[in-house]
Amino acid sequence: MSPPSPNPPASKPASSGSGEASWWTNLSRLLRVELPRKAISGGWLTIMLAGIIGIGTGYGAAVFTAMIHSIRDLTINAANSEASTNPWLAGAAITIIPAIGLVIVSWMCDRFAPEAAGHGIPEVITAIARNDGRIRPQVSVIKAISSALCIGTGGSVGREGPIVQVGSALGSTAGQIFHLSARDVKLLVAAGGAAGISATFNAPLAGVIFASEILLGSFAIESMTPVVVASVLADAVQKQVGEYGTEPAFRHINFSFPTSISYLPPYVLLGLFAGVAAVSFTKMLYGVEAVSLRWFPTWWKRALALGATVGLIGALTNILPPNQSQETTQRVAAAASEGEAAAAGEEPAAAADHVTPVPPPLLGSGYEVIDHSLHLQLEVADDVEDGQTAKNPAAERKRVIVSRELMWREVFWLLPLVLLKPLMTSLTLAGGGSGGIFAPSLYVGATLGAVFGLIINLIIPSYSVDPGVYAIVGMGAVVAGTTHGVLSAILIVYEMTNNYMIILPIMVSAGLASLVAGMIDPDSIYYKKLTLRGENLRRGHDLHRLDHVMVRDVMVREFPTLPQNANVHDIIRVARDNPHIESLPVMDQAGKLIGIIRPSDLHRVLDSDVSPHLVNAEDIALRTQISVSPSENLIEALRDFGTRDVETLPVEIGKGEARRLVGLLLRSDVMKRYRQEILAKH
Repeated sequence: MSPPSPNPPASKPASSGSGEASWWTNLSRLLRVELPRKAISGGWLTIMLAGIIGIGTGYGAAVFTAMIHSIRDLTINAANSEASTNPWLAGAAITIIPAIGLVIVSWMCDRFAPEAAGHGIPEVITAIARNDGRIRPQVSVIKAISSALCIGTGGSVGREGPIVQVGSALGSTAGQIFHLSARDVKLLVAAGGAAGISATFNAPLAGVIFASEILLGSFAIESMTPVVVASVLADAVQKQVGEYGTEPAFRHINFSFPTSISYLPPYVLLGLFAGVAAVSFTKMLYGVEAVSLRWFPTWWKRALALGATVGLIGALTNILPPNQSQETTQRVAAAASEGEAAAAGEEPAAAADHVTPVPPPLLGSGYEVIDHSLHLQLEVADDVEDGQTAKNPAAERKRVIVSRELMWREVFWLLPLVLLKPLMTSLTLAGGGSGGIFAPSLYVGATLGAVFGLIINLIIPSYSVDPGVYAIVGMGAVVAGTTHGVLSAILIVYEMTNNYMIILPIMVSAGLASLVAGMIDPDSIYYKKLTLRGENLRRGHDLHRLDHVMVRDVMVREFPTLPQNANVHDIIRVARDNPHIESLPVMDQAGKLIGIIRPSDLHRVLDSDVSPHLVNAEDIALRTQISVSPSENLIEALRDFGTRDVETLPVEIGKGEARRLVGLLLRSDVMKRYRQEILAKH
């Protein structure tokens, strides 16, 4: 090939069409490359984009909610309005509508964006942990349309998962357009998720914690600013154009919360029940999906069959709360609309004109049932001394006063809903539906808590509080159990009810529910889906990179040991000489491992009143079965670290009397190898 000429010929004048193309190309490059690179530092650009994503997600959530209401009014609510005059026709319509909706949604997701099916948040976690935050742009559009159609036609799922995925997809698209680093793209994905939670529940603080605790798996300070900015701006938009305005998601909740420690035991018991309920929900969700795939391998047959089952159960359980007719329900809703319209300076009559029948209790997101459960009370609670209740008919009519006779009727109405809601959500998602599991978790928690509170009041009325209090606490407890996100659950329920007095009871129940659920199944409802797909992700980290690395590749082969009769001074001396070894192995006279001595074990002896001269290494050593094999991979070793609460694991070969200590595995070395694997990818 000849070298290029030093004086190339002048190019011909470009045509007007090519000039336009050149102008657009230059402008695009300026906006996408030169501006981020020269005019704005990466950190400030990420924050600016996070703000834009927050605003976009806020408006997107408002449009998405309006789509759900419009579709629901045209389908399920229109059919349900005929229930009193033509129950057979209404029942048939309610049975068919979810089936048609699921078929359309399943086709749409399968054809245009398969990742838009399901509840969405596992896909966001995967994008952050494994794909450097990359999500296809079309996911946001398909997810919004398919989820609105699914929920609007009676799918028993929530809207928070779709909005989180839509916000995250917007963040990912913005990051890819501006060619940001993988780290910044992940931050924008998390910022979009935070904005989704904030706009859905009017809960900006919970949005930040959710993005950090669930999506990123990290509370690192440097990741907080974009997430906070997006969450705040999404909530600001919600307050202007959203469904709730400046009010909390669940309004007019006024209970007294006794702070005496004697009132805490019922919350402990509720937390235990909620943990079991959360695990049951998770297992049912994925169990139904597995069974349906075997029974109906063809997607449209599966969608049709499961959708019809959802509709049939919804029609058969289309029973209003005790002593409440459809007309009464509409009047309560009208009163609420009048109160909100009056607060906004609108005419009450205009607000009342828009009241529509409520959907069957098991279809859709179920916020009407949650709201009913939260307002169960024994007597009218004191609002404020200036008589706010009398001035606010919406607050007065929302109250559900339960006598002893009505308590049993409420129990018999709510208990089937507690048991059937997980099944309905499982059927909807297994049939190819699109929607979240957060609202169903709130539903199960609220109804479970309400049933628990009613029974407690029936058994020991003088020791209990209003049933609605237990419903609020139950919401947070079940959400904490399903998501394993205790902080997110506490803050979401607090911001949804705007009642700080609930914090202490909900901390007790949510903490215990998460603990119980984690003991039964270490996977949350989000990570369970990933585990069943064979993906090893934990707290935002892709552990799949460690499945080919063995313990023998990372273990320390030269290490100190302690004889079983070593005194405290010898232990301290060996520890000082080997600061890189966190725990020291203790050997018996035959050279067999007795256990390890951790720093905490040594400190406990030094801080006690026992003389160090009377204690030896054998007395201090942790003796539980804590060794690993050199042939284990690092994923299995990480699980051992987590379950045994140690920083060092002995590595042994052989069994029984032939066991022999050959090395030590340090948690720090495992994490160092993980970081090396991540860097090797890039």
